[in-house]
Amino acid sequence: MASDFITNLYWNLWKMIGFPWLKYILRIIWVFLNNCYTIPVYVCYMILFLPVYFLNPRMYFGIEETFFSWLLAMVGSWNYTAGYEIAESGDNLDILKKEHLLLMPNHQSTADVPLFMTIFNTRIGFSNKVMWIMDKIFKYSNFGIISWIHDDFFILAGKNNRDASCIKLREHLLKVFIPKERQFLILFPEGGFLRKRKAISHSFAKKNDLPLLEHVTLPRIGALDIILDVMSGTLSANNITKVVDVTVAYPDQSDPLDLPSIITGWKEPCTTHVHYRAFDVDKLPTNQKELSSWMVSLYQDKEAMLAKYYETGKFPYDMFDKNAQIPTIIEHSGWRYLGLHLFFLTSSYLMWISFCLVRAKISCIF
Repeated sequence: MASDFITNLYWNLWKMIGFPWLKYILRIIWVFLNNCYTIPVYVCYMILFLPVYFLNPRMYFGIEETFFSWLLAMVGSWNYTAGYEIAESGDNLDILKKEHLLLMPNHQSTADVPLFMTIFNTRIGFSNKVMWIMDKIFKYSNFGIISWIHDDFFILAGKNNRDASCIKLREHLLKVFIPKERQFLILFPEGGFLRKRKAISHSFAKKNDLPLLEHVTLPRIGALDIILDVMSGTLSANNITKVVDVTVAYPDQSDPLDLPSIITGWKEPCTTHVHYRAFDVDKLPTNQKELSSWMVSLYQDKEAMLAKYYETGKFPYDMFDKNAQIPTIIEHSGWRYLGLHLFFLTSSYLMWISFCLVRAKISCIF
């Protein structure tokens, strides 16, 4: 026992002073600098291109969407360099992207958003057409100004804000999603992380005779009902045609991948499974009660899939469809990442030089 203790102590001390810690520190510095030379450049370009907005708003929106997709690629490069792979299965997203989609993933950790940024980024022309529905707290993060300019929707969590948020979401879809011709919406129906919502979900389930779920929580349908009402009727020319249920399965649910791990590369390289099941909007229930029952049934399926995965260690991609696409690792383009990093670095340098020159001329005048 003493020998084991000394051995473990030796290796733990070695990790603290050895190369791994240097790697983590260097990654933190790199991600910090990456934010410093990309986000300001994006904002500056959006200001520089403002004259285009007054001449041709649609062209300006197209320029903004392109820059937005490049920023998502930066996040994708964090996953790529840390060795955190994503295996997709189920319905083929490359085929589905020709449709107008509402994607509904389960929500487990702070890695969920970077995960989907990575997935969307690997498909050219996808990430720029996505509108995110996210908690308002995200607006005050480093990426918040990007999402604000991109016109994502910030929802205010809490029971007291639910009705007001639904009204604002309806207005946002009509005033932004439709005019800007966005094609994809991403919504987290659970309304929060699994670890935070599980107890509340169990309490609600017991009071309403609903199933107790362990790997997901009972979904809310308020936002979904609004989206289907606005985006599947006559109000929109670019209607949502399919709802895509997305099941995210991290290798270790008790300690899932999170944003600090992605930034530092602290956790060992791993593979996260992402499974897609597409449903035609015109075949979904239109009655609120029936829609709620359909969603609960859908989340029972997700529960069964995740339970099987964590029990066996093998992801049951064909549990509900024997013809489902087998898990396939997403491929990244390291050259594309390198090119975009060089673009943002060069732009940042040129903008800094321009700022210094302007400042020097102003100093000479005064």
